[in-house]
Amino acid sequence: MSLSPLPLVSVITPSYNQGKFIRETIDSILSQDYPHLEHIVVDGGSTDQTLSILQEYAQRDPRFRFISEPDNGQSHAINKGLSMARGEIIGWLNSDDTYLPGAIRKAVHAFQQHPAWGMLHGRGQVIDESGTAYSAYPSEKADARSLYQSCVICQPTAFIRTHVFRQMGGVDERLQFCMDYELWMRISKAYPIGFVAEFLASARIHGACKSATQWHSVGVPEVLKSLAKNYSSIPPGWVSYLPQYRGMGVIDLLRQLKTLRSNSSRITGMNRYRDLWAPPILRITMESDPAAPAQFLLVKGKIPGVPMQLPKAFTLTALVNGMMAKSFTVSKALFALEIPLDPRSLTHRIDISSTSTNTPALPQIDNMRVGGYMAEDVLPLSHEEAIVYRAFRN
Repeated sequence: MSLSPLPLVSVITPSYNQGKFIRETIDSILSQDYPHLEHIVVDGGSTDQTLSILQEYAQRDPRFRFISEPDNGQSHAINKGLSMARGEIIGWLNSDDTYLPGAIRKAVHAFQQHPAWGMLHGRGQVIDESGTAYSAYPSEKADARSLYQSCVICQPTAFIRTHVFRQMGGVDERLQFCMDYELWMRISKAYPIGFVAEFLASARIHGACKSATQWHSVGVPEVLKSLAKNYSSIPPGWVSYLPQYRGMGVIDLLRQLKTLRSNSSRITGMNRYRDLWAPPILRITMESDPAAPAQFLLVKGKIPGVPMQLPKAFTLTALVNGMMAKSFTVSKALFALEIPLDPRSLTHRIDISSTSTNTPALPQIDNMRVGGYMAEDVLPLSHEEAIVYRAFRN
């Protein structure tokens, strides 16, 4: 360790009802062989034994402090802790993870040796509910290119210079799963990220953790949206990893994207029939979110009861706010219309007209609506959502 003054390290722990593990987490921090640290627990108002444990440590160790109050989730808690931190370096350790002995000392030493690094990370081991290590996280030196392909950083091994964390504006509070990965993406574009080839921390996987319960429902959509935001594309590896979303199945993925805690444009009116059939002129009105304006309107169409290839193509014409936008030649029973929208406009009226009221290109189908097709899904897509759609559509 350098003889220069030791920087204060602030370790932030977001917490909610992790009384089963949090004592082990706290002990792994306060038992470090680094003398100049503070530990801040930001608890979301736990209802288990967490609060009594936090009070115990606050009474006996001046390096430890906490707050316990309702919050808006893990990302909000991290940013609250960042605002409370007094140190030059931030460690972020979740309330079910642990540091290995010497972790903070090794991180500080590496920062002192490499003043240009904005953050660093090390190797991490994966432990089970009982604390037994059973694998190593696949870590490697991180930069903007490697982070595009996958998250090569084991989160509890990461340490960030406080001014860098604050310059980034903290973590994105709209994210509740991959807020760490998205933060690494942003940092990698502005600062070198160092790698310490030693084991610094343990990441715990157990039945109640988000990695086990929310990976497909929340994790995958957040990762894809973060990649689209920061890189404007989705790497082929992610597309091949999630083959269930290829082609028309991407609609399911887009629905998941739209359930995330983020701004989204919305449909305000539509004259589609209740059974999803489209009238001769399908009229859709929508409001575009100024923070993430819609780039195009996606209409997933279906002509039930006919072969995949239509005997004769027909045309659908789209007008946006009374102006011609695009014509589509429909030759298959399943089709998707991508109607371009002006992102500068916050309100849109889209009219989609069939070739003719009788739709002569289609065979006669009992009880078929005169529009000739079913508009199964109508989704306005932002720039980021459009990137995800086009990556998985092909």
